Amino acid sequence: MSNPERLSVCIVTDAYLPAIGGVENHVLYLSAELKRLGHDVVVVTHQAPPVPSPVARQVESPVPVHRLAGGLLMFREHDIAIDPRMVASFRRLLDAQSGGSGVLGFWGSGRAGRECRRPRFDIVHGQSEGSYLVYEALAAARRRGIATVLTRHSMVQNKPAIVRPFLLWLTRLLTRRADGLIAVSRACADESAGFPGPLRVIPNGVDTAEFRPMPEERRRLRAELGFADGEIVVGFIGRLHTTKGVPLLLDAFEQLRRENARLKLLLVGPGPLRPVIEELARASSGAITLLGPQPFDKVASLLNALDVFAFPSKGEAFGISLLEAMACGLPSVAFGRWGVKELIADGETGLLAGGPADFCDKLRQLVADRALRERLGQAARKSVEARFSWPHVAAETVAFYRELIAG
Repeated sequence: MSNPERLSVCIVTDAYLPAIGGVENHVLYLSAELKRLGHDVVVVTHQAPPVPSPVARQVESPVPVHRLAGGLLMFREHDIAIDPRMVASFRRLLDAQSGGSGVLGFWGSGRAGRECRRPRFDIVHGQSEGSYLVYEALAAARRRGIATVLTRHSMVQNKPAIVRPFLLWLTRLLTRRADGLIAVSRACADESAGFPGPLRVIPNGVDTAEFRPMPEERRRLRAELGFADGEIVVGFIGRLHTTKGVPLLLDAFEQLRRENARLKLLLVGPGPLRPVIEELARASSGAITLLGPQPFDKVASLLNALDVFAFPSKGEAFGISLLEAMACGLPSVAFGRWGVKELIADGETGLLAGGPADFCDKLRQLVADRALRERLGQAARKSVEARFSWPHVAAETVAFYRELIAG
């Protein structure tokens, strides 16, 4: 007899391993925690992009992955599922699941072609708005009487003004396919005003056992990277893009470096600004260190090598990399807008800036004051443990699943 407490969850996304990013991060850890709680979880996504990522392959999916065959639109660092054949494949997947008699091929944990029998899905969870695959998957599930939920991870307000009306229309169109809506922040929920169904603010989570202060790892990695004990390392881990405010951070660092020769900058990640930063790093006489994209399981170690985390993005629905830095006990400087100001209590768990000059000033404060860094970092860690651990986030998500299934 099946366990009525055990849910069969299908997470649909066009952002998953081997790609690395915020949504990929969320799906990876949420699916792992749902599995740990005893639920059956499968991630449905597109085929891996044609350009392999040896770094991302170091991280394996904790749950089975079903990859839909079809062409991808490659745009900048994104691989976007737009092939109608994927939608047709997903419909067949749902039909095969009906009654629990379908046998499907899944790929997970590095074992391709594995077969497993699974019951009919209790809920289909679309991750990220603006996805054709998610839009059609939610529609197909609803037509078959399966509960649906959509998580919004981004905000339209931080997109170029010329495309905002279209993106708002697209987002509203997509949300109509969902029985319920999850927003990762109150700011994101406010932008979803008018959604006719249940709406919950459930933040992104962080693995507080993985992302934690690690003094021994800090010493080891700082020595490996060539940072001396007396040097103060400011860092950013994420997409090296103008939309993330990286040029602003580079300008602030250049100014502060002239004031303090012990200051170092560590930048980690992919993005179109890498060639420019590589040139700056070569000319910096060791002041700037640039590393390539890192697998998820290496990020915590790199964060521990820092003294200050700089988050220069001018607007985020949430800010996963900022949350991870806080979990590692790091003091942070960020702009006090939208979802970010829901993470940081200014002057208590970090510092919030109002503009570029203020960002530089707040960074200067942390560089100059070790006691302030320690106080903010310790408080940041406590805040994350209380509000953003994955067991807490997953429990809220499952409660919402049950509400939508019952409805």
